[in-house]
Amino acid sequence: MAVGASIVVEKIEQPYDGSSKSTLVTDNEFRVLLEDGALAAADANHAVGLPPWFDWDKFRRGQQYFRKNYFALFVSKLCGLISILAIPSIVRILILTRQSSEPVAAFRRYVVTLTHMLDWYDGDLLEPTSRAHRSLMSVRLRHCTAARKARKVGLTPISQLDMVLTQFGFMGFGLLAPEKLGLSGTKEDLEGYVHFWRTVGHLLGIEDRFNLCKGSLEETKKLCGTVLEQVFVPALKKPAEGFEEMSRALMDGMWAMSPFLHYDAFMGFTMRLAGVEKSKEVAKTAYGRGLLSYQIFVHEVLLGSWVTAWFARPIHNFLMWFSVFMTQRLPLLAYLRFGRSQIY
Repeated sequence: MAVGASIVVEKIEQPYDGSSKSTLVTDNEFRVLLEDGALAAADANHAVGLPPWFDWDKFRRGQQYFRKNYFALFVSKLCGLISILAIPSIVRILILTRQSSEPVAAFRRYVVTLTHMLDWYDGDLLEPTSRAHRSLMSVRLRHCTAARKARKVGLTPISQLDMVLTQFGFMGFGLLAPEKLGLSGTKEDLEGYVHFWRTVGHLLGIEDRFNLCKGSLEETKKLCGTVLEQVFVPALKKPAEGFEEMSRALMDGMWAMSPFLHYDAFMGFTMRLAGVEKSKEVAKTAYGRGLLSYQIFVHEVLLGSWVTAWFARPIHNFLMWFSVFMTQRLPLLAYLRFGRSQIY
């Protein structure tokens, strides 16, 4: 298969949630995604419109869930970005665009990427004059541009499978590892979160038959669990060529947003979210191990216990918001690290 052939699939000895029924429920959907999705091109030219299943209340609930867990979900999406760099077909496209392989280029690219995501969470995607809608159109245009570049050099263009794996990068860990992230929410909040990403995926060109979030909350968890275990875990254990260069550039670049970001520590935390054994061994230095231990403490203890979460969550949410605010408007650390002329 054109894209899927480069993805190593491991047989699950035990399904993600420990239920044999889980594999049976998701097996056919996963096979369709892996085989048909790899051959189906991403459609960034389809008309933007709300699908018949769209629910405004659920969509807004998903937006509110993000705002409530701003810090933890932001971290989960950074870990997701690292994970998708381990996918061969995706990292080849990113290398081709030459916008992510150096720290300063990665800083520019991923700040824009995360800003798009924040615009989607804050705005009305269907209001033509809104920042969220303009952001959506910008991302669709970037996908079209990347696809044209890929065709020119003989690479397979962006596929539905690539889009879905990227969708997982933005929402998968938040759905599958809430305890490890210290997330707070009800079942209804999670349903809103899933509906939000189903809608965003649809508007960006993911066909409904491939959309990770098309089913119920439990069905989505099972399918995401299968994708994690059979695609991302093998990819993280044996990543694609170019992964370390691109992931280090990502972390080194995003350091200018948060100076506590450290490659080894964040890789270890990503492995932990993915359920990879011996994730702590990824951090090779004492400093990296210390940061990883602190990161685990923040997410699983400070945010994981109601005794401390009532003050730890708003503090960490504010600090992350402030870091993003400064990075978007006055990126002082980026000026110091890369030089002002390199940022714009």
